[in-house]
Amino acid sequence: MRMTKIIVTVGPASCSTSTLIKMIREGADVMRINFSHGTLEEKEEYVKAIREAERIMRGYVPIIGDLQGPTFRIGDVDPFDVKHGDTVFLVNSSKGSAEDKVIPLPSARMYFMIEEGDLILLEGGRIKLRVDRVLDDRIRCTVLNDGCIKSRRTITIYGKEPKVPPITDKDVRDIEFAIEHGLEYIALSFVRSSYDIRLLKDILEDKGGDDIRVIAKIETRSAVSHLEEIVDASDVVLVARGDLGMYFDLAEIPKIQETVIECCIKKGKPVILATQLLESMVNSPMPTRAEVVDVMNAVKQGVDALMLADETSIGRYPVDSVRWLRKVIEEAEKDLDVEMENPEETIYDKFAKGVAFLASSIRGKVIAYTRGGTTPRRLARYRIKVPMYAVTSNLKVARQINLLWGIRPLFVEAKDYQEAWAKAIEELKRAGEISYGDILVYTTGLVEGSTDMVRIEIVR
Repeated sequence: MRMTKIIVTVGPASCSTSTLIKMIREGADVMRINFSHGTLEEKEEYVKAIREAERIMRGYVPIIGDLQGPTFRIGDVDPFDVKHGDTVFLVNSSKGSAEDKVIPLPSARMYFMIEEGDLILLEGGRIKLRVDRVLDDRIRCTVLNDGCIKSRRTITIYGKEPKVPPITDKDVRDIEFAIEHGLEYIALSFVRSSYDIRLLKDILEDKGGDDIRVIAKIETRSAVSHLEEIVDASDVVLVARGDLGMYFDLAEIPKIQETVIECCIKKGKPVILATQLLESMVNSPMPTRAEVVDVMNAVKQGVDALMLADETSIGRYPVDSVRWLRKVIEEAEKDLDVEMENPEETIYDKFAKGVAFLASSIRGKVIAYTRGGTTPRRLARYRIKVPMYAVTSNLKVARQINLLWGIRPLFVEAKDYQEAWAKAIEELKRAGEISYGDILVYTTGLVEGSTDMVRIEIVR
């Protein structure tokens, strides 16, 4: 039973129902929709295809809506090639000139932040510019690597964070889409403090979407500085290594990754690792050795889930990418032992830990009943390798649970935990997942939000 979950990004390469089904068969647990690209009409078709694939596969597939956030882009300019050593100019305008090698930057806020000596990154660093001189009407830069300048590409000043509202008008429209179409998670980009998370949760509550869980993306210097308060305020945390590379030296990224994962496990918050896990598989049917080692190390660190982006959204081998990720995860988990130092625990957390250790010691299987997902989150945080099933009568909660480490969700219609357990056992028997002689460890919370009941039964 694989414990670490797999998140795939749906895009032009994977949006058909048939491809989604193939990815689910290979191990995809969660689907991500990136609001930074495409139209809402396209996203609606993605949601329909995911729900159809989920229905056919009889699974529980949560959908993450990933907000674009306050990104900056250059304006409109005809494409032109640049080479190392070329001189180009930035101007505060919406229109540029390919002939004069003038790159337009419509945002005055960002334009007037630029200083001599700054490093400018286009398209996440695919093209790098060094700022040589800030003139009255333009900024002169030297190109540091070959590439092609194209309209509307992202632009970043290495190490600098423009002071802008955390949620844009576009984000609000995408939030409304997520609520209307029943998405399970929303990921907030460029989080800087717990205030940003609280603001998103307030918007969700005001618009009737307070049952959507919030994912905080750690991808800025401010987020790393305010890590603990962000982890406390969010429901899930995502380590966005690509954007972290815009603010930190690449040599620092592995340590930041480790710090974020340790903080989340200590506080009992689910954590996702993303960016370039199997990047070579965008164009290759096999990953590199370095990518395999990277994935294995992430599994050993104890992440709840690993996320594929370009590999499945625009890559040539979306299904193969999922297959390879699953194979590496399964190999890494054969001798998994996640260390946990001084976890922050309530009495209910300690009770859940005792339940998981009990099941492990008697080689049992945990059957947890949950209303809102609290008990399975408590069970997952201790990374104890026993079969764990979470039974609920809330379909959205069942889907949300499928992101958690080691937890298998089951949706049943029931009026209380006893009826839910009985129906779950029948379903698991039919699926061949439990059989005569198995030891079952039941747990739930008699009061919502608690975990305070345990019962042992042998299947007869």
